[in-house]
Amino acid sequence: MKQGFFRDKWQSFRAWQEQPITYQRPGKTKHVCKNCGHRFQGNYCPVCSQPVGQGRITWITMWQGFGQLWGIESRSAIYTLWQLLWRPGYLVRDFISGKRQVSYPPVKLLFIVAAVVALIQYFFPAPEREISNSGYYYLDFAINWLDNHENINALLTGCLFILPTWILFRKAPRYPNHTIPEGFFIQVYLALLSFIFSSIFVESHAISVVLTAGYTYATYKQLFGYSYWGTFWRLMICSALSIVIIILLIITGILLSGM
Repeated sequence: MKQGFFRDKWQSFRAWQEQPITYQRPGKTKHVCKNCGHRFQGNYCPVCSQPVGQGRITWITMWQGFGQLWGIESRSAIYTLWQLLWRPGYLVRDFISGKRQVSYPPVKLLFIVAAVVALIQYFFPAPEREISNSGYYYLDFAINWLDNHENINALLTGCLFILPTWILFRKAPRYPNHTIPEGFFIQVYLALLSFIFSSIFVESHAISVVLTAGYTYATYKQLFGYSYWGTFWRLMICSALSIVIIILLIITGILLSGM
């Protein structure tokens, strides 16, 4: 009985991962638009696009206005983060394949999270970081600047994976022929996770790295649909190529500093 219970729960969870939102079809009820007075069926006025249910200002209206500013609305920032933790690859697939209403815009979400983290760190300062002082001006400047802008650092690091991912995963069984722009948004979501983990585990960098690596693997596995081994070795090659790019950038920084 317990095995059947847990199996049913697991199957229900997997079904939610694949399709977390079901939409209610509009009925045949006629509405009168509060904005333009047009009579219509559906959820939005076809003339001015105002949604159904608009009326006088209430406390709920005030909360909705606040939510539209900070992302706590229909495409909730909080709900998007929740999905990113439990179905990262499927969430990315939904967004880049055209299902934009199921999640909050990822670039905007990255900077909103960065603003929240900055506010928290203002009141609860994190331990001071070591300043790079290798003697190479441009290299030290870049390292120290990125160290103080972790969200940008995570995004730029992720961008190193865009081209290798496009080369190694473009024939994926579940999502073939993804484009370079789509690859950018894949890395934005992963940068968001990396930034969150590094902000939470400030004093335990190893945990942050392990979680980021694990979620990167899960995201690629869910999104592209390769086998466990097929996903692993492709990611290892992507990592190796990104390390080569980083080394080349470091050498460039040293050469520029020596001029």
